[in-house]
Amino acid sequence: MSALGTRRKDESAIHEALAARYRQPLVQWFRRRGLDREAAEDCAHESFVRLCGSDNAVMHSPDAYLFRVAASVLADRRRRARVRHEDYHVPIDDFDEPSEEPTPARVFEGREALARLAVALDELPERTREMFLLNRLDRMSYGQIAARFGVSASAVEKHMMKAIAHLHAKFGRNG
Repeated sequence: MSALGTRRKDESAIHEALAARYRQPLVQWFRRRGLDREAAEDCAHESFVRLCGSDNAVMHSPDAYLFRVAASVLADRRRRARVRHEDYHVPIDDFDEPSEEPTPARVFEGREALARLAVALDELPERTREMFLLNRLDRMSYGQIAARFGVSASAVEKHMMKAIAHLHAKFGRNG
């Protein structure tokens, strides 16, 4: 094995020994400085990454240097938090997830709206109503509806305009 390979292997062994020995104390050090568990773990990891990437001049005393690196990581994190105004952020965990279940009031409103729609559709001529429902519920195209009724697509379009105008008159644009 070459001298470079041996040196890298030695450095790797030093880094692994440091991580095994100092990971937990480093996480606790970050926690005492106000970071939550996840952020402390992230900062400890960042400290080891920076230590591994540093030049070999500091590796003669890696134990002491590790906490210098950690202080630098913490300072960088606080600087980024200040720039990003993280104090103003609200954690997503504090929000209630909207329920997938509709409320009884919403169910009642929906049923009431369907009943009003059914009455309005019943006021349409039968052929117009059927064409409208085939288009909107069955997703049939004007051409398919025209073929089914033996009329032109233009005739279907006129029936659709009549149905839509009637519904707009009954409910308005948002109803």
